[in-house]
Amino acid sequence: MIWTGRTRGHDRRSARAVSSFFWLFLAFLAGCLGEMPLAMGQLEKNQEPNLTALPLGTEQITAGRVTATISFLASDELAGRETNSKEFEIAAAYVAARFRGAGLEGGGPDGSFYHETKVRQSRVPSDTVLLQDDGVPVAHYGLLSTGEQACALRGPVLDVSLESLQSPDADLKIEQAEMARSTPKLERSDRAGIPILLIPSAVGFPGPIQLNTSAMIQDDKTMRNVIGVLRGSDETLQKQAVLFSAHLDHLGANPALRDDSIYNGADDDASGVTAVVTLADAIGGMKERPKRSVLFMTFWGEESGLLGSKQFVANPSWPLDQIVANVNIEMIGRPEGGARGKIWMTGWQESDLGILMSRSAKAWGIEIFEHPKFSSMLYRASDNWSFVERGVIAHSFSAGSLHPDYHQVDDEWDRLEIPHMTQVIQGLWLGSLPILDGTQTPSKAAR
Repeated sequence: MIWTGRTRGHDRRSARAVSSFFWLFLAFLAGCLGEMPLAMGQLEKNQEPNLTALPLGTEQITAGRVTATISFLASDELAGRETNSKEFEIAAAYVAARFRGAGLEGGGPDGSFYHETKVRQSRVPSDTVLLQDDGVPVAHYGLLSTGEQACALRGPVLDVSLESLQSPDADLKIEQAEMARSTPKLERSDRAGIPILLIPSAVGFPGPIQLNTSAMIQDDKTMRNVIGVLRGSDETLQKQAVLFSAHLDHLGANPALRDDSIYNGADDDASGVTAVVTLADAIGGMKERPKRSVLFMTFWGEESGLLGSKQFVANPSWPLDQIVANVNIEMIGRPEGGARGKIWMTGWQESDLGILMSRSAKAWGIEIFEHPKFSSMLYRASDNWSFVERGVIAHSFSAGSLHPDYHQVDDEWDRLEIPHMTQVIQGLWLGSLPILDGTQTPSKAAR
């Protein structure tokens, strides 16, 4: 049972509670039964899985474990994992802990599980003074932005109000100004540095005004990609690596929204992160280690412009020319109609990675294919593109669609199809085994 209704308030919370209880019960039951994994190509509850031919490690990829991971990463307590938030740092620490538990080494500098970057973040000041020319204060909601220097202006007012800010809903305007003051931004979109002050539309200006405000508040913030490595067993091939990745950040929260303010980002991209940590468990649990090394990484700042992956390729802790393929995982929890248990890859025509993985996965009942619309359109839309620009064979793998809940507060974990998602993770692992073992090496398409 997965809740798919669109409700708000008490009904919505009740539905979540019922759904959460149901999945917790399933997870408990799975633990009592040994967490039997789903069989390849089978989603029906009553079918008995055929596990005899599956490689050791499959037992790590179960619906119960997938549920436990995704329900934490997409929980309200992580507040949408905005990339410069405390909740994002908690999520990053959780991923690092999972990597340790899977038996990985830290893949960052000096064996750390973090690849760190210091970035400058900006926040608007709150000490703004607006006066009429005779010194009488003028009511306002606060700044949305200002410049790099303190500002002192005097002169007449020209009305250049934005239509979107002319709503009579004063509460919304106050929330916008409060968010601008309280939420630091990693990249400035107002490079001109023009002060933007929210003023009630009913306020009139019979003469000149005086505006005094401080400069934009700036400080440094350390951002973290999380990276782990499983060293390959072959003395030569262990210098090469296959990279499994996903972005950990999402959109945070919007307090101006009344019933539900959190953009949980369950499908985008807690589902991909769940796949990465689950694959770490599966590959780390194999009886014999792969001959090639395996990198596992989650990125910060994808939603802000692929910032974390750009920082990694600019200062890699593993040589980029020794990464034979990047399997980047995006939105695998909500399948299109008729595509349960199927996976599509972006940039299908750019290398033979999809063909190689499809051949291997097909033997286990999983299809990896070229999506007629999204494979080409979304090739540059995720962190794989940062690697492509540096010459690495890199593609995103998805198993869903741009559903109506994309980038909405309704992207909740209890709307995901956990059996489908579990099967997709199994398929990504099984499809990559010949590449991990060194019997296959992807190559770029001839031009």
